[in-house]
Amino acid sequence: MFEDVTDRLREANKGQLPFEDQLKSLGSLQERLLENKKMGQDLLFMYTYMAAITTASVTRPEIFGYTAERFEYVPTRYIAKVERLVKGWGYSYADGLRVIAEKCRNETLQSMLNRYANSIDSGVPDDDFIGTELSTVREIYRNTFEQGVEMLKKWGDAYLAMLLSGTLVAIIIMISVAIYAPDGIESALNTSYMIIVAISGFGLAIMYKAVPDDQKTHGLADVCSREQATIRRMERMVLPVVAAICLILIIIGVNAGVIFLLVGLLIMPLGIIGYIDDDNVVNRDEDFSTFIRSLGSVMGGKGITTADALQEIDKKSLTNLEPFINSVTSKLNLGIDEGGSWKRFIGETGSNLIYKYMNIFRDAVSLGGSADRIGKIVGSSMLEQVLLRRKRDMLVKGFVVLLIPMHGAMVGIFVFLFEILLTMSKAVTAVLETFNEATSALSGSSSSISGSMAGAMNFFTDFPEAEMSTYVVTICVLLTISNTLAGKIVAGGDRYMYYFFGSLLCTITGIIFVIAPILVGIFFNIPTFGAV
Repeated sequence: MFEDVTDRLREANKGQLPFEDQLKSLGSLQERLLENKKMGQDLLFMYTYMAAITTASVTRPEIFGYTAERFEYVPTRYIAKVERLVKGWGYSYADGLRVIAEKCRNETLQSMLNRYANSIDSGVPDDDFIGTELSTVREIYRNTFEQGVEMLKKWGDAYLAMLLSGTLVAIIIMISVAIYAPDGIESALNTSYMIIVAISGFGLAIMYKAVPDDQKTHGLADVCSREQATIRRMERMVLPVVAAICLILIIIGVNAGVIFLLVGLLIMPLGIIGYIDDDNVVNRDEDFSTFIRSLGSVMGGKGITTADALQEIDKKSLTNLEPFINSVTSKLNLGIDEGGSWKRFIGETGSNLIYKYMNIFRDAVSLGGSADRIGKIVGSSMLEQVLLRRKRDMLVKGFVVLLIPMHGAMVGIFVFLFEILLTMSKAVTAVLETFNEATSALSGSSSSISGSMAGAMNFFTDFPEAEMSTYVVTICVLLTISNTLAGKIVAGGDRYMYYFFGSLLCTITGIIFVIAPILVGIFFNIPTFGAV
């Protein structure tokens, strides 16, 4: 059915679907942005892999062949294209590298491919070139990461300042509506929505572009850490329940604060478990650099197998990895398949870095490389990323400590001011009704004075409570969503960090919505006149 519709649309539009070119352009732009964002880290992975396998004295065709099979790294796609040109079309490796470099849009990768081609023409041995390039890639990655952290620090502060300014604009619009009660306020409210969305979108896009790529979890479907498995089981039940409950409560008209609070409390277990897993992954990554160096040194120094070397290393100093090391050691001693045992080890740690570097180590050792040298190469690259992550985590803690109180302040000012204006409007309306009743009993100059007083008090009447209630809730929803996305972008981690920030901010918003009317009723009890 859909194929017939597609064919008819193509016939009516000269062989093209409507907006087909535009969608292709957007898809190409998105792919290029994602590729450029991952390129720096994946270049470090790829060169670490190439440097590790060169310890096995592999030939140039083997270097390109093995590297081209590592599809989990973005730059290896271009190495695979070079491999096809060489084996399928008879190009030399130098010419193939130059041809692919011309088509490459990433400047760093393009420069690397051209340098590799020049080194081949110059007769530089592959292992010397790759070792030098690995050091260069580490320096480039470190500088790019540090620059991204500095940009993120500035744009994080700018994001909060701009969002606070947008909230102040929304507050001014709300006060103006309360004072003058104009007709046709929809355009003003829509303008406020657009300002908040524009500021949030711009700030989030800039922060996403500035934040260094650091995928913490491996995302393997068949095996994962205990916390990740718990989240996967729970979210299948929790998320549909949350969506259904929210829909029902909205339909029956329950207070927005109760809905916010309920959403925050329901997804909070997912967020807490996710935060624990994120912290565990970071700690395991810090231990892995020491572990892989020790494993390589023992294997190379004593000339023993991996299973025997695991029993020799000091596990007591690797507190975060010790249970996983003991588990894989037991499996290998029982004669269980080594590949499956290490896959289980990688999966249960939940770490992306361990997943990448452990596979590099095992592949290079299986090719006959020096375990000692491989351990040093892999451990050094791992240590580089762990130290840079620590620097980023210092920024993350500062931003989160600022984000949460700022969110509470923005939502609190907005909601409390709305409740104050609503209370004032009701009080003024009651006073005016009293004046109107008194006016009929007065005459002459007294009537003129009463009319003047009623006109002066007419500012806070006719406050559109229903429209402004929807306005306040919508603005708070936009602020909560935007700040949740900002927290996840800056902190990184798996998708469960959305649950962590979402639960925290929704709970804060819900508490403010619930307590605001109570506190305003206590401290802003405006007296009315019973008689004049």
